[in-house]
Amino acid sequence: MDITNLIEPETICLDLKATTKDDALKELVELLDMAGKLADKEQFLADLWKREEIGNTGFEDGVAIPHAKSDAVTAPAVAVGISRTGIDYGAEDGELSDVFFMLASPDGGDHHHIEVLAQLSTKLIEEEFISQLKAAQSVEQARELLTNIQQPSHEFWSDEPLPLPEPLSPWKLRLAHIKEHLLFGTSHMIPFIVAGGVLLSLSVMISGHGAVPESGVLADIAQMGIAGLTLFTAVLGGYIAYSIADKPGLAPGMIGSWVAVNHYNTGFLGAIVVGFFAGFVVRMLKKIQLPDSMTSLGSIFIYPLVGTFATCGLVMWLIGSPISAAMAGLNDWLTGMAGASKVMLGTVLGAMTAFDMGGPVNKVATLFAQTQVNTQPWLMGGVGIAICTPPLGLALATFLSPKKFKRDEREAGKAAGIMGMIGISEGAIPFAAADPARVLPAIVAGGIVGNVIGFMFHVINHAPWGGWIVLPVVDGKIGYIVGTLAGAITTALIVILLKKNVLDEEEEAALARAYHATDGEGEAEILAVTSCPSGVAHTFLAAKSLEKAAYTMGIKIKVETQGANGINNHITEKDIKNAKMVILAHDVAIKEPERFKGMKTLEVPTRDAILNARALLYSRR
Repeated sequence: MDITNLIEPETICLDLKATTKDDALKELVELLDMAGKLADKEQFLADLWKREEIGNTGFEDGVAIPHAKSDAVTAPAVAVGISRTGIDYGAEDGELSDVFFMLASPDGGDHHHIEVLAQLSTKLIEEEFISQLKAAQSVEQARELLTNIQQPSHEFWSDEPLPLPEPLSPWKLRLAHIKEHLLFGTSHMIPFIVAGGVLLSLSVMISGHGAVPESGVLADIAQMGIAGLTLFTAVLGGYIAYSIADKPGLAPGMIGSWVAVNHYNTGFLGAIVVGFFAGFVVRMLKKIQLPDSMTSLGSIFIYPLVGTFATCGLVMWLIGSPISAAMAGLNDWLTGMAGASKVMLGTVLGAMTAFDMGGPVNKVATLFAQTQVNTQPWLMGGVGIAICTPPLGLALATFLSPKKFKRDEREAGKAAGIMGMIGISEGAIPFAAADPARVLPAIVAGGIVGNVIGFMFHVINHAPWGGWIVLPVVDGKIGYIVGTLAGAITTALIVILLKKNVLDEEEEAALARAYHATDGEGEAEILAVTSCPSGVAHTFLAAKSLEKAAYTMGIKIKVETQGANGINNHITEKDIKNAKMVILAHDVAIKEPERFKGMKTLEVPTRDAILNARALLYSRR
């Protein structure tokens, strides 16, 4: 089903009058009804609300995609609406929704809404598409934007078999799974850092002093921000454990991370370690066969309780004290280096300050300088620069080379820029947590460059803080600014050099007309599951690519998508029993992978499914 045939001028409204979710759905349904697409608009509206009960269809960036399969639909159609004021649609990010795509699909087994979602995703991932649509001056202009969907080139859909991607070794496969769990935790952590960091930044910036306000409304705002920056490590560890062991891992991961960070100062790196430990412990516990009478208590009582005890015990009785002792040793070592050359000391302090962005290593370096701000303020002259170079460098990198970063990272880059200017290193944590191998070396190098330049220019910072907010109390402002810019540019250039493009696949993999997979249960020769971090773009791109390739090769395939609108086309036990193999094309952990135990399994990133679908299907032989 081609989306270009489903959007008509009569089903586009550039100025919705609705002010509530209910009114918005009614207004869009009315458009479809007036265009002759519905036999019973009240029934279709009821079916839409049934779908909303399964899961809210409001997504990020103010986009909502209500949809339903219904007997009341006489012909597949898409209604498009723009709200100029925004509507509280109940989106997960808490933002108002102002762009609506209502998908109407006849009931009867076809997957029109999934096909249209897949094609629509190719537009949603385009830079500036949403802003251009909202700026459309006429229905004709909006329809042109919506229906100008790039078709794949002949080369992309070539009938020549592509070489099969080299299978991942067991070691690389384990690393890929670890990255999936890490990305899952990071995606839930980012809102806490952004909200907390920006609120704290604003309170410090408005106060005009390089310190956290201690009274008044600004102090209250600062406490809101501190709460977010305190909670994010627990959320990170908790959702890593959740990704590994499902809901029973959430409490052990969160509680263990909280204990590690707040009692033993392990920082976000410690939260990552604890999250993985909690997840694997709970996953092992779930393998223990419980008596039938206790099965119902496993997920809500036994696994969380035992998992939390084991995780916290690890922190309290094994790793917590050694970490604290190591931090104290680092502080003593720095004190002993106070008489060393400025280049050597600047290198050490810059590396430590940037390394874990507010974590224990950072705290040792910054406290070393902060406690001597009255006697040796030149120490804070360099450290104040190193504090802000990680977030500023990452913000600069997202600006200079946006194709190296996912959409949520580009948005986090804007917040990181604000936090960097105010001296909050945590703004770089989302980037470091998602890609530590590339980001950590870059921010450490930037911190060293900035710190050493600050020392060489004899910069003196009289405030125990970093960023440009302290410029009024800095002697040697030119050196401070030069050091900040040099450190940020160093970080940005190294990150850009090390990271690969992440948008190329989104631009190359424009979707052609959809080819249906088999609908009958147990009929598919090959099964597939697709899932990506956003749950929209690559999830459906990979699914449609596999279905297209299977169609051209005469292979029956069933593809389950685990996306932003839940699980579609669920693979059943009968499907698994009769199929020859399963392709798991995913960038995040998929649900219920144990279903396929014992089957021939090919595990690849979504990119391989998008670009090499025919080659993957050839591997069934």
